[in-house]
Amino acid sequence: MLTAQQAAPSAKSDAEIIRGIDAAVLSRATGIARYTVQEHYALYRNGEAKPSAEETIQTVYIRATGKQYTPIAQSGSALLRASVIDRILAGEKEVNLPANREASWITSANYELQPRPGQVQRNGRTCILVDINSRRKSPHLFRGQVWVDASDFSIVRFEGSPSQSPSLFAGQTTVSRDYAKVDGFAMATHAEARSHSFLLGDTLIKIDYTNYQIEREPSARETKAR
Repeated sequence: MLTAQQAAPSAKSDAEIIRGIDAAVLSRATGIARYTVQEHYALYRNGEAKPSAEETIQTVYIRATGKQYTPIAQSGSALLRASVIDRILAGEKEVNLPANREASWITSANYELQPRPGQVQRNGRTCILVDINSRRKSPHLFRGQVWVDASDFSIVRFEGSPSQSPSLFAGQTTVSRDYAKVDGFAMATHAEARSHSFLLGDTLIKIDYTNYQIEREPSARETKAR
């Protein structure tokens, strides 16, 4: 739960915080060679308590090539899975191609970053709250906030709306994502996306990420020793 922002100012300047965020994102991006994760998607319509469609995916990320998805369980509306969940997966696959990946990072190259004074508690961690505004319009860039760990600037939570609508029929869309440290890297654990469209009405998509297996990139010393 988000608590009231503490009055004590951050010990670091805005410039130092922004450099720290850039360095943390780059370290994660270059430090992971490969990972696997199980992703569970549940789609709810118009406030209903039971999901209209669900899908469990086995995801394999390889830094050199991007993401691959293998469905391992499906239920509910096949039409909704195809029109919503599969489109999300296609977008994630595109943005994680090596040629596209860097353009979606939460860094000062893609965003205007404005740290707020002081520190806040989020998900049991002491954080700095940073307002973000994309430098260009893209369905993969956002306006919103990120909470970054005050000690290492890794992302703890993200909330925002796309700077460009991801669909011709979509109205306002809001996205949130929580992260936790897995083998030293900030990895997504839960995400939610709320939107409205003429065809589907109000939709809520919940995504849970479990069973990470991470392979690190070998260090220069390890590579030389081979």
